[in-house]
Amino acid sequence: MGNKNLDENQSKILTNKDSTKITEAGELIDVEPLKLKVYKKRWLMLIIFMIYAASNSQWIEYSIITNIITKYYGVSSRMVDWTSMSFMAFYVTFIFPVSYMTDKCGLRWTITIGAGLNCLGAWIKTLSIQPDRFYIAFIGHSIVALAQTTVLPIPGRLAAQWFPANQISTATSLSIFGNQFGVALYFLLGPIIVKNHNNLDDIGEDLSRLCWIVAIFCTIAFALVITLFQDKPKLPPSETRALQKMNRTKKGEEFVEPIKRLCKNKNFIMLCNSYGLNTGVFITVSTLLNQIFLAHFENGEEDAGRIGLATILTGMAGSISFGIILDKTHKFKQTAMTVYLLTLCSQILFAVFTCMGVKWMVYMSAIFLGYFMSGYLTMGYDLCTEFTYPESENIAAGVLNITTSTYSMILIISLGLLMNMYGDIPVHIGLCLTLLLGFILTAMTKDEQRRQNAKKKAQYEGIESNVDGVPETIQLTYTIT
Repeated sequence: MGNKNLDENQSKILTNKDSTKITEAGELIDVEPLKLKVYKKRWLMLIIFMIYAASNSQWIEYSIITNIITKYYGVSSRMVDWTSMSFMAFYVTFIFPVSYMTDKCGLRWTITIGAGLNCLGAWIKTLSIQPDRFYIAFIGHSIVALAQTTVLPIPGRLAAQWFPANQISTATSLSIFGNQFGVALYFLLGPIIVKNHNNLDDIGEDLSRLCWIVAIFCTIAFALVITLFQDKPKLPPSETRALQKMNRTKKGEEFVEPIKRLCKNKNFIMLCNSYGLNTGVFITVSTLLNQIFLAHFENGEEDAGRIGLATILTGMAGSISFGIILDKTHKFKQTAMTVYLLTLCSQILFAVFTCMGVKWMVYMSAIFLGYFMSGYLTMGYDLCTEFTYPESENIAAGVLNITTSTYSMILIISLGLLMNMYGDIPVHIGLCLTLLLGFILTAMTKDEQRRQNAKKKAQYEGIESNVDGVPETIQLTYTIT
């Protein structure tokens, strides 16, 4: 019994027979047999989360029509920028309580509460259609921002809890696909529905129509979560998930200990900064896109929305394609460096063509920028999981997104000031330099694959596995660390 290459005191062997013998420090302990199973309904859970994530991606709703919002409500562009930055501010403030709740209560309760807040905030915004009610719009938007703390950390955890090891990167990319689809939707709907009328009443009617569409969408997402979403499968879908669960059960540690270990993980800290800079640039470009584009193209609100839409749509394709590449090759660092470098090149092209005032070139460069920059979002979550395994995915992703939110607020505030004072050229320079710094940090990060290494160490001889109803027998042996 056991692997000849492993000392008996350094291994644990799990079987699906009458009992499971675990050898640890010379002692034999009887435990329940461990089984693996991959459920078909994992795809339903993923689709429901994608719909919820899409409905929650409202941070760009007002920023993409900044000039119209300032005109209707009589507020400054800085206040409109804060409708976007509120999502980052709420995330930084509430992510740890939400992560704690997720660990204690599970995915179902976390997502249900988030979907409820998302729905509530959307309906509150339907009451804001008067020129003196910007504060109501901001309150509703802030409630939606609070709900976002239940979205961003979830993709990695959802994928790990429901999907086998060879589908985790793809599942993560599809989870992020839902969020990106929502951003694309709001990029599209805002400029199409809300026109820059001379009459404020006409603008109010357009805003009302937009808010009602969003509220109904959020209500549908909330209903799906309540009725169909499940917390986790009865049996783990992969050997790495099984080991992860056993490790946490054995340690029985509190919420703070994983955070302390994450803060000591050098690779993870490097990733937080490089990922935060990349995603911060993406959010800043999206937030300031209306102002940047109108600086060179008069009456270009709809074009700005279409450019944002093109960026997100190609980004969704990038997320899925890079997720598949990572699942097939597991070359995480090489892929990340390549994508980061191409993101920098695309940002430079976007800046040059925008300043030149060549519209079709702006569209083309935005397509490439979206493909690589948005596509990198998936890779960040996968790298996070690899660097931090076997820590909780939502805690690690929560810390990762704190740096994203922090960098986003810093970039939006500082570059927004530069935009108002000196125009968009310093903004483009700042964005390119930020990506250059992120690329350097990515190159300096070590190629560490803890999750893949754990999988390689696992040897199978007798654990009962079931993938989509097809059983197979394997046994899991792994080294104690």
